[in-house]
Amino acid sequence: MDEKTRNKALNLSILDGALSAIMGSLAGGIFLVGFALKVLEATPQQIGILAALPMFANLLQIVGSIIIEKTGSRKKFCFLCVFFSRLFWFVIILLPFAIFPTISDYKIWVLVIVIALSSFFASLSGVAWLSWMSDLVPAEKRGTYFGKRNMISSFCGMIVIIFGGKFLTLWQNRFSETNPYGFIIIFSIGLIAGIIAAWFLSQIPDVKDKKNKEQTVSFSLFLKPLKDKNFLSLIIFASFWIFAIQIAGPFYGVFMIENLNMDFSTITVFATFATLATLFMMKIWGPISDKLGNKPIITLSTGVLVVVPFIWILALPGFYYFPVLIAHILSGAFTAGIFLSQFNIMIKLSPEKGKSMYLALFAAITGLAGAIAPIVGSIISKLFENINYTFFTYPITNLHFLFIVSAILQLITIFFIIKVKEPAASTPVAVVMQLKNDLNPQNGIASTTDFVMVGLTKGKGIVEKIDEFTDKVAEASEKKIEEVLDKGKRIIEKPSKKLKDFFNEE
Repeated sequence: MDEKTRNKALNLSILDGALSAIMGSLAGGIFLVGFALKVLEATPQQIGILAALPMFANLLQIVGSIIIEKTGSRKKFCFLCVFFSRLFWFVIILLPFAIFPTISDYKIWVLVIVIALSSFFASLSGVAWLSWMSDLVPAEKRGTYFGKRNMISSFCGMIVIIFGGKFLTLWQNRFSETNPYGFIIIFSIGLIAGIIAAWFLSQIPDVKDKKNKEQTVSFSLFLKPLKDKNFLSLIIFASFWIFAIQIAGPFYGVFMIENLNMDFSTITVFATFATLATLFMMKIWGPISDKLGNKPIITLSTGVLVVVPFIWILALPGFYYFPVLIAHILSGAFTAGIFLSQFNIMIKLSPEKGKSMYLALFAAITGLAGAIAPIVGSIISKLFENINYTFFTYPITNLHFLFIVSAILQLITIFFIIKVKEPAASTPVAVVMQLKNDLNPQNGIASTTDFVMVGLTKGKGIVEKIDEFTDKVAEASEKKIEEVLDKGKRIIEKPSKKLKDFFNEE
């Protein structure tokens, strides 16, 4: 592949990533949790199951790897799986309508089944995409390129989360928290973005899109990654770490909605700060990864993230702005470092021959750990749901206890990453020194951020400033939105009534 074609392919991948991030932000995340809680009246245990499904689905990457090793057709396989995974969202969009009148009490389980099917196809596409992109992106540019791609994707996700949260808050204020149609509009926009992203994906050429009929897939090929002691050490670390994160991860959203009584507009403001931290640090983590290696970044980031669950515990109803803000910023900044570096070191330690099986087994085992974690978390939450202690005026609930368990497990995982060997990697101390240099205002990277942060902290505080600004924007446009909604309501009122009567006919 010539340089011009490769650069075009890499730019197409960035467009695919940006639009996929829009779908992931709107058709998933906090909006899916809110839809399940407010519209379908899901329990915390059911939220845990929803969070576990995409991780369980990673087990199917082994199947995807076998198909790829036999056929070599990564692009076609990846595209078809991505496309079908997104088509299932049509069912979720139709879920609140009268099409499902006889199963109204079981709609949450229909949602679970549909998310499971969508996740299975998405997972099958994952190993094909990883193998495909690892050959497309030159090894010496992976850190910088994927840092840039992730940064652009995160920015797009951040923008739509802000407007999605504000729109949903306006919608719920006009109608009610249980009205499903605000969620349906958000999910529909996300689905459209996802379908367009799939088209961009289809335009990216495959470096090795040829069938290898002589390739045989045996049980020994399946066991090869497990016999590689260094790669096995990486799998063990990643599995324990994702378990430690996911045991509490899905319940931070529940904590904000149920315990702290936040509206979606405020939640999306916090999510914005997490994304801004991700955007800012992705620009820094990428070059550091290329220069100093991935292992020291993972080690440092894991250590910092240990404190995040304890910060969440400090949040109280009406007094949550500062701790939740700091928790989001730290999570966004250092989770970005772990995911980028873990992705790079996984590809780096995977041999060329049988690479797809290495990647698939990694995803399958870590996915299984990540899938079990939310279920274990929901069980712990259920067991301690009647817990009610006070520690220096701070009430301790079952979710607080879950956060503490997560922090302890994250601390233990540091001992696992130490055993992973990365050739030519530096030390966490070197990463700290590089960060100190990169964040030095004299270098121009942090000066702008410092200026903005100082300005925002004056007066009512960072979050309140942002919230005030978005409220002004909302007030200026609310009248127009109401006019459009009124017109739309008049237009669809009669056809909607007839359609509803038609579906309800015996």
